[in-house]
Amino acid sequence: MSTDGFRHSDTNSNITGVYGSNMATARDVQVNPDTNEVSVQFTVHDEDLANYLAEYDDSEQVDVVERALRVGMMTLQLSETTKDVEHVKREFESLQSNFEEEIEQVRDELEETFGEDGDLEEALTEHLGEDGTLRDHIEDAFGEDGELTERLESVLGEDGSKIQDALDPDVEGTPTYRLKQEIRDIRQALEREAGREEERQQSWKKGESFEETLGNLLDTLVYNTTHEVEHTGDKEGEIPGRDVGDYVLTLGETGQDIVVEAKSEKDYYAQDIKDEMAEAIENRDAEYGIFVTECESYVPDKVGYFQEYDQEILCVALSADEDDDIDPGFLNIAWNWARMRTIQSHVDTGESVDTETIQAQVEEIRDSIDRFSSVKTKCSDIEETAGEIKTLLDEIRDDVRADLDTITTELSKAVES
Repeated sequence: MSTDGFRHSDTNSNITGVYGSNMATARDVQVNPDTNEVSVQFTVHDEDLANYLAEYDDSEQVDVVERALRVGMMTLQLSETTKDVEHVKREFESLQSNFEEEIEQVRDELEETFGEDGDLEEALTEHLGEDGTLRDHIEDAFGEDGELTERLESVLGEDGSKIQDALDPDVEGTPTYRLKQEIRDIRQALEREAGREEERQQSWKKGESFEETLGNLLDTLVYNTTHEVEHTGDKEGEIPGRDVGDYVLTLGETGQDIVVEAKSEKDYYAQDIKDEMAEAIENRDAEYGIFVTECESYVPDKVGYFQEYDQEILCVALSADEDDDIDPGFLNIAWNWARMRTIQSHVDTGESVDTETIQAQVEEIRDSIDRFSSVKTKCSDIEETAGEIKTLLDEIRDDVRADLDTITTELSKAVES
């Protein structure tokens, strides 16, 4: 390449191109790949070309020659591509011919093996035909007088008499007799369990002490779960000489403890509740405390049916007044609420817990409990609408349970991770 950036052809040599009577002599060709510039100086002896260019003005002839060069270049490239395509076509045709020969050979082999007079047809006729050997073997084994029939009769008896005896549920020692006994035992166990369940559900109506009633209700809450309840009202705790804290609920998910205090006394004020539950939590080394009062009338109006203090103490009432039946529904809500708060204190809230969902559900629960308390109070004064109010209470209670379950599910994700 020269110092001006162009590659030069040998200007001392003459390169002559002949196309019919046309002739061109190259004098100087310069190519600069860096700038994509091509400089060509040559003389073409061609009457048609000269006449064609003469039709254009001098200012247009350079553009026409440049277009002619481009068209010629693309024609040459297309010519090379066409050669490649023809080559590929010839190779493909050769491959197709070879492939058809192979297919024909395979077809002949298949016909020889699987055709009407092929090897497979001959073998099937030999073994499965009217006089085939396999047909004879099957008849000997499974025919009316075959070996299998004889063995079945020896094992099951004629017309299945032995199997009929074995399936008779009234014949002692048979499998069906044993199954009948087991079914009877299971039914009796279920009936006993149903009786115990009914006792658990109705025990709060039997006039026992409120502490015993509460214990039965707590047993029902944890029944068939991984949680446990222990009566600790007569046991000394962490504080020497103190047995405050009647029950301890242990969570199956985390092993944390919730202390429950049963109260059936009047004139308990908010500060009294806080002080006694703080002591109960310390005495039972618990994470959370539930103060359960028998009647809403035993506590101040501002405490009501459901009141939480400092996210670690919950006060809940199970009836409106002394003459009213205890409603376990509020205890169920309180248990789920306390469980939610306890697990919440256990987990390190991070990406695995949706805090916005938890906060939203807590607010919904608070609203539902306020509605519950309001409706529950009205129940004492409006007997004629008791049925509708009870239905509404059940719906609200179910809403609260569902919200608490959602929160607990979110918290359990962090516990499991």
